[in-house]
Amino acid sequence: MELCAVGERFFGAVVGAVAIGAIWLLGRLEFLPDPVMTVAFLFGGGLVAGLLTPGSVKDGAITGAACGVLVALIAASATAIMSLVEGNPQYPPFWMTFGFYALILTALLLPYNAVGGAAGTAVRNGVRRGGTGAGERGRWLGIGIGTAVIAGSAFVLVFIAPFIMIAPLAGGFIAGYSSGTRPEDGLEAGLVAALFGTGLFLLPMLWTASHGTGFVAGLAGMVAVALGLLFPLLGTAGGVAGAVARGSSGKGAGEEG
Repeated sequence: MELCAVGERFFGAVVGAVAIGAIWLLGRLEFLPDPVMTVAFLFGGGLVAGLLTPGSVKDGAITGAACGVLVALIAASATAIMSLVEGNPQYPPFWMTFGFYALILTALLLPYNAVGGAAGTAVRNGVRRGGTGAGERGRWLGIGIGTAVIAGSAFVLVFIAPFIMIAPLAGGFIAGYSSGTRPEDGLEAGLVAALFGTGLFLLPMLWTASHGTGFVAGLAGMVAVALGLLFPLLGTAGGVAGAVARGSSGKGAGEEG
């Protein structure tokens, strides 16, 4: 059963990667305008992967994240190979070129494709699940609040950088506390809130990195890479802590199921 689930995730990730390749090709052929192509490139592969992934929203997010990492590795490999083909002495060594682009593209594509994967699986499960009870509404309300806390910190905590880690921890905690009493519930809710929040948080930084110049553009890009890797981890940890705290307080014991 577990092997079948892994196979389904791998299939979804590969099809999502192919979808991103098709989106890139359509953009190169000028069938898609740049803004549409950018959004589709960031979310499209993960969305396709999530639609093909049975299970929970967490499963869709994981498949979407795997799709993003796969595309990042393929793109980094292609860039490094092209540097060898061109033979320009100004290029760094092959392994350094690959590592640089793999890190940058993974930080960019992982959170957005994970969001797309979570959304795709949520759509897949929406009709089947029929979750309209108070517990389900409270769970998604908590995820929404957690997402808003993480995303909103882009306008506040970015000015007091030493405390910026508070945002994903707090947002994940709120989402996890609202999800239930089991650590796995908190992990799923914290991960989803962190991925959505990180995606929204990074938008102004990515815009600055792509449209700015000089030191500011470079700094925005480096910060986006670092936080794009760090925030999902902290949000997930906060989600687990929130669920454990709710279980320890004895709340929600009768709401499971």
